Amino acid sequence: MRWILPILIMTLSLAEASFAAPAPRDMLIVPGTRVGPVALGMNPTELAASVGVPGNTQKQGPDTIYSWGDLAAEISEKSPTVDLITVNDPRYETADHIRVGLALFTLMAVLGDPEKSTTAQGTQTLDYDGMTIIVRNNVVAQIRVRK
Repeated sequence: MRWILPILIMTLSLAEASFAAPAPRDMLIVPGTRVGPVALGMNPTELAASVGVPGNTQKQGPDTIYSWGDLAAEISEKSPTVDLITVNDPRYETADHIRVGLALFTLMAVLGDPEKSTTAQGTQTLDYDGMTIIVRNNVVAQIRVRK
């Protein structure tokens, strides 16, 4: 009978820990600044500390691209820090709810006309302050955060 009380207390403690809410994950896109935990101006060491070891690292000409699934950070030889962040994951969104998968019509209703717009081979590139949005088939396919 003595052993029932300690086991009951331990069981309740473990149950409470398992029902605790997970820590919130930063999925905010801030044009000209950051995407989630990846910020413009971070060096490779800061990237690893913030996001972890990249799943893939590749060299493309003078640029090095570090990627974690559908989130990537690009560092060029000209600058030793992140100068472009690319997101293909619809879970990341701006404060205005601009995200991958959003209809072009909705994007234009929220952000208005872009500063610059180009179309090549069925892909639209829309430049807004601090971000470039890639649209295919009238749907946001990619968001790039830049200075």
